[in-house]
Amino acid sequence: MNNLSFKTGVETYLSVLVVAMNAFLAVVAVGSLLALLGIV
Repeated sequence: MNNLSFKTGVETYLSVLVVAMNAFLAVVAVGSLLALLGIV
C-alpha cells in the first residue's frame, strides 16, 4: 500500500515536471521569436 502511494507520488511529480518543462520551453520559444522580430 505504501509502495503504491510512493509510486503515484513519483508519477505525479514527473508529470508536473514535464508540464513545467513544456511551459518553460514555450516561454523560451516565444521570447526568442519576439527577440528575433525585435531585431528585424
